[in-house]
Amino acid sequence: MDPVHFPLLRIIEEELIDYRIRSRFYHPKYVKNLGLSGSERVLEFGSGGGCLSRALASMLTPDGALTCVEISSYWMEKARQRLKDFPNIEYLQGDITRMPVPENHFDTVIIHFVLHDIAPTERIDIVSALAKCLRPEGTLIIREPANPWHGMPLSEIRTLMRDAGLREIRTGCSRSWRRTWTCDGTFKKSW
Repeated sequence: MDPVHFPLLRIIEEELIDYRIRSRFYHPKYVKNLGLSGSERVLEFGSGGGCLSRALASMLTPDGALTCVEISSYWMEKARQRLKDFPNIEYLQGDITRMPVPENHFDTVIIHFVLHDIAPTERIDIVSALAKCLRPEGTLIIREPANPWHGMPLSEIRTLMRDAGLREIRTGCSRSWRRTWTCDGTFKKSW
């Protein structure tokens, strides 16, 4: 969503809390625990202003590459500005279901606190498009809030991934540092 539709409080939260705090302290720890080697081709879906992207780009070796996909031109430009010192990032702005993203190309797709904000009727098309981007045996990693007032249940995540042809490796829910519930899942492409 572009800034004219974005409440000022959310912009302040993104700049101060998400980018200046979480992207420096929380996101590097999260990325380290993903078990990536650093040489992967990673697609981050819904990269926003680059908060998680910075941690991902920092851990990649020269053989690795990050592709940031974001529908909002405002947030894509924010990410470009913030991540300009990383040479291994490609930026794709637009709707993932309508983009010429190469099939069977990425080793890992990451969805981090994005899918719950997308209309439920559009989620399967998005997850299916992301599954096509994965190489055979590629991994899709998802983390979403799971609170009754904001988020999506683990059962819906499992159903979406299964319907997109992905095999469940690991899933679970836990309380985050903010004392809210999150669901995590790792899924593999078998085709």
